[in-house]
Amino acid sequence: MRAIYRRLSRLSMAAASVVLLSAEPGSAQNMPIPCSAFARNAHGGWKVLAPVMLYIDGRPLGPMVGTTIPAGSMPNSINVSEALDRECGNRVIWPAAAGQGGR
Repeated sequence: MRAIYRRLSRLSMAAASVVLLSAEPGSAQNMPIPCSAFARNAHGGWKVLAPVMLYIDGRPLGPMVGTTIPAGSMPNSINVSEALDRECGNRVIWPAAAGQGGR
C-alpha cells in the first residue's frame, strides 16, 4: 500500500512541476513601468536612473543604470521608447541644466 502511495505522490509532484514550469508569465506580461526610474532627455531618449526590470510584451529587459535608451531604438526587439512614452508621458523631463547637456 505504501508503494502505491509513494508512486502517486511522486506522480502528482511531477505533474505539478510540469504545469508550473510550462506556464507563461501571465501577470508579468505587461507590468506597470516605474517611471521614477527613467528620465526623458531633450532628444527623445530615456536615461535609466535606478535599477529596474521591465516586462514589455512578455519579454524581460533590465537596462543598466546610467545608460541612455535612444528614441526609436529596439533593444532585444523590444520597443522600449514607445512603451516609456505611453506609460510615462512624452514630455522632456531631463533638463540640459542637469549637467549632462540634455543627453
